[in-house]
Amino acid sequence: MKSIAGVLAPRPLLTRMALIVTTLVIGAGLCACDRTEQKPAGPPEKITIASITLLEAAIAQVAQTRDYYRAEGLEATARVHPYGKLALDDLLAGKADFATVAETPVMLAIMKGEKIAIIATIHDSGVSHAIIARKDRGILSPQDLKGKKIAVTLGTTSDFFLDALLSINRISREEVEVVNMEAQEIPEAFTRDDIDAVSAFNPYKALGQKKWGDRVVTFEDKDIYRWTLNVVATQEFIRNNPDTVKKMLRALVKSEEFVRGNPAEAQKISSDFNKLDIDMVHDIWTGINFNVTLDQTLILALEDESRWAINNGLIEARKVPNYLDSIYLDGLKSVKPDAVRILK
Repeated sequence: MKSIAGVLAPRPLLTRMALIVTTLVIGAGLCACDRTEQKPAGPPEKITIASITLLEAAIAQVAQTRDYYRAEGLEATARVHPYGKLALDDLLAGKADFATVAETPVMLAIMKGEKIAIIATIHDSGVSHAIIARKDRGILSPQDLKGKKIAVTLGTTSDFFLDALLSINRISREEVEVVNMEAQEIPEAFTRDDIDAVSAFNPYKALGQKKWGDRVVTFEDKDIYRWTLNVVATQEFIRNNPDTVKKMLRALVKSEEFVRGNPAEAQKISSDFNKLDIDMVHDIWTGINFNVTLDQTLILALEDESRWAINNGLIEARKVPNYLDSIYLDGLKSVKPDAVRILK
């Protein structure tokens, strides 16, 4: 008696069908192999990153901790600094290949003639800065800042934020006394009797608020300034190592996906990296936008801050540069094209 299969299909046809199925299975397997991420061949390429201990650098910190750089064929060594201006100094001194730094020090360096370029923005926030002032010095409103000594880290975003907040309250910089102070000293600033207020960015802002509690008043304004953290390299390094830049960017994009998809784990990594209490990390985290991008607003911010630097005599240059010359678009376009939103 013939089987049902034998009745429905002659044996030669079954053979041909088996061959077709086998071919499709093998082909599907080959396609799957093509889609599988290939590990870089050969030893990893050594790079040095001037990194910072700020939560805003979480994408770079997670990439380092979870070996995303190594997965792209990079052996990354971190030179860690408390804030971006010092990281940029490392880069300019030839001690690092990449640096994580806010846009203000980048702007000042470019206006001084440094040949550097931004390859990506990895964070932006409108709530990371504040002026914290002592109530016992009679400071209850921004107008009370007139004639007071305000600590700030010159050449950083806290410097620009101070002027922005003074400006919207119709106070000139000449009406206050600015005292230069390292950012990490800001939380302890009020132990010095000669300081009445501080302009600070996170985590030093949050640490200062926690330390001084209801003895201080905080002035914030999310609409006057948006802070960006960027990854930069020298233009020469980018020209000579475009593939390295792409590897770096691929690692950062992987890290961005992890940070967005696993916020609790990312916060723990950043807490450990920055040696910050996890509760403080939770509080700061909510105001941060983690995104690997190059946006037109970056150009606008650099131009605005350039005019501020010129008008306040902070720089010898008298002309706003064309910042398109200092932003490297091709790298991110090849890795995450929809993240490049800069007009040329």
